[in-house]
Amino acid sequence: MQSWSPNVCEMEERQNVEVLVQMLTDSNWLIRYDAAQALERVGGSRSVKPLEKALDDSSSLVRAQAAQALGRIGDGRGVQPLTKALTDTDSLVRAQAAQALGRIADSRSVEPLIRALTDSDDLVRGRATEALGKIGDIRAIEPLISLLSDEDMCIHTIHALARMGQPAIQPLLKAVASNHTVCLPAAEALRRIGEPAVEPLVEALQDGDAYIRRCAAKALGQLGDNLAIKPLIEAVADNYAVWSYASEALKEIGEPAVEPLVEALGDGNVYMQLCAAETLGRIGDNHAVDPLIQSLASGNPHVRASAAEALGHIGDNRAVKPLIEASKDGDARVAESAAVALGRLSGPPGKLSGEEVANIYVHWRELQHAR
Repeated sequence: MQSWSPNVCEMEERQNVEVLVQMLTDSNWLIRYDAAQALERVGGSRSVKPLEKALDDSSSLVRAQAAQALGRIGDGRGVQPLTKALTDTDSLVRAQAAQALGRIADSRSVEPLIRALTDSDDLVRGRATEALGKIGDIRAIEPLISLLSDEDMCIHTIHALARMGQPAIQPLLKAVASNHTVCLPAAEALRRIGEPAVEPLVEALQDGDAYIRRCAAKALGQLGDNLAIKPLIEAVADNYAVWSYASEALKEIGEPAVEPLVEALGDGNVYMQLCAAETLGRIGDNHAVDPLIQSLASGNPHVRASAAEALGHIGDNRAVKPLIEASKDGDARVAESAAVALGRLSGPPGKLSGEEVANIYVHWRELQHAR
């Protein structure tokens, strides 16, 4: 644009704000546009009032540039005229006004920005969502949550709610209860909130609503660090119903969860042992093989069966001989789980002789008839 407004460029280089302000009233809209752009860079607080007037310019591009300039300058005096610009007839002006209000981050703009969430233009709605996230006022939480089911606004909304932090946690969980379709985006928002969400999410694992439990487990799993591991394992001991959801979350965390889960195998709580064995099998880490082999000698048949299944999923041939012994277990479920696990293992030294296979089958059939 320098080719048609060389005087603006010169005034900007000289930082001559007074002349640039005068250029905002030039008859050529291109000059006015360029002057507004220059004032954004060098005008400072002296240019706020003139830029406010430029929000009423006959050119929508000049109005949009004036809005952007006011946002970059960041002076609170721009809030009122920018909130008025949220109702401009041009969508670009409205979008730039919303973005500018986000940069200024003044609580006076919260209600107008909430109203802008229903704008007919997606760009305006997206900018308003981002602005509300930057301002961080709790009044915006519920209106933002209502946009989670909107595919066009979902990403913007997740980011905005994550910036809200702890105050958004319980409303997000309640939203899942009332609208199950927002489970995954709500989980992502909770994940982004991070550490403050861990304790409420662990509590949510015991909620009566299955979707809330799933959402909590998903979010805890996606946190992906040690923060969630211990609470997840402990939650299983308190409530058997959360087992599958805790296991899913721990599987998401993966390798960092292996050592705590191995420790849980030796816990006196049966539910914890069962969850630990199952989850170790789902993670598939070879470091769990020896502890799981030891669990084949557990006094609880459910734990023995779960350990056998886990060893089958991990697929380490160190487990072959212990599984052969487990296939002779007096409990039908343990014997069957061990047999299935052996079937998953292949190749030397995992290959079984025909006699061993036959003995396993005969023993299993005998247990089936004895039921």
